[in-house]
Amino acid sequence: MEFTHWKRRLQDHFERMGFSLLTERLASQDMVKLEATHGAFLFFPVTIHLYERSGWKMIAFEAETQEEPQLVEQQIASLFQLLMVTFQEEEREFLLGFHANTGRYLTDRNAPVGRLVRLIEECWYDGDVLRVETFDPFPGLFVAPPFAHQSYAFMPEERTWRLSVGRTGRPANDYRFDGTILAPHRLPESELFTMTPLTAPLEDDQAIRHLLEKERQTIAAFHERAMNTIRVYDPSFGFAWRGTQTFFHGVPVNPFAQRLWLENGVTRYRILQQGSTRLLASGETCDAVIEMLDDAISSGEPDGQPVSPIGQLILGVWQQIESDEATYITQVDCRGISRTQADNRIRHALARQETINWVHRAPNENDVCRFAGLKLTFPHRPPGVVTIERSETE
Repeated sequence: MEFTHWKRRLQDHFERMGFSLLTERLASQDMVKLEATHGAFLFFPVTIHLYERSGWKMIAFEAETQEEPQLVEQQIASLFQLLMVTFQEEEREFLLGFHANTGRYLTDRNAPVGRLVRLIEECWYDGDVLRVETFDPFPGLFVAPPFAHQSYAFMPEERTWRLSVGRTGRPANDYRFDGTILAPHRLPESELFTMTPLTAPLEDDQAIRHLLEKERQTIAAFHERAMNTIRVYDPSFGFAWRGTQTFFHGVPVNPFAQRLWLENGVTRYRILQQGSTRLLASGETCDAVIEMLDDAISSGEPDGQPVSPIGQLILGVWQQIESDEATYITQVDCRGISRTQADNRIRHALARQETINWVHRAPNENDVCRFAGLKLTFPHRPPGVVTIERSETE
């Protein structure tokens, strides 16, 4: 397969910069793989993939080194910035870098794409660095913001940015990777995302900011209404919230709420229980779905083995939202208070969404906290014994 000109020119540019390159042409993937070394500029070899995805000219860097990750990221970022300064200006418009070791996007901060990434960081990540969190080792500009239960993609289209939304409604963590390990898995955009009518002019930062803020506000309001509806039936719902995992009447649940876009531009809201075929609510408007959700959860208790209030608290801290609490909590040692009294106190405190007051937390040691007028001691990580006694400050 014949390469597009920008890949060839960028390869030549690396060579002019003094890099030693081993080149592999992956024709079936329309990709160029470069094994690059530079004795003066880099302390370690890097693998560079050049490919096109979702309208982007992508440069993916991956370093095989034992150097400090922060140092590696700084060097890769410096290399990309040098490319932006020295590569032909007409080729740089939709050039986007990706550091595979850390998942960080690399951009020319003064170019339209750099401003887009900066606005995503400000509006969707509260100023934190945007990193791609996906199972796809060769992504475009894919984003799984913490406020949503699904992923987004940003695509350049003529002189606008177009927002696409997760097509199948899969939860955002379906697209994420664990640590720095990326599974070699790739799906076409048509299977992952649906284009929406939402666009903003390429150079209009104010319009981009408005689009991002409105999307976040819409999804956050939907999630808040869903949470409040469920809390009517179990006030403690969401206390041990970790993403979407929590307990409902003591039963581990992992619901997710999404706004999907259909091919004809119509939106559809839905709320499901992950890991189950049960669709709690689905409809064209937020109001309709919330009403359906209320009907669904008021009709009966959830299926599953309930966990005790003590188990809900401790498993929530451990981020182990499981039904077999005996696997994690080997024993509950109550001193000066009965197990029933301790369960009742913690049940009411969970319902009031009381704050955990940490006395001590450290790896490889026991954690100590005060909650519901009780002092609880338990291992930093499961399994182990939970000791409960009346708090001295009660």
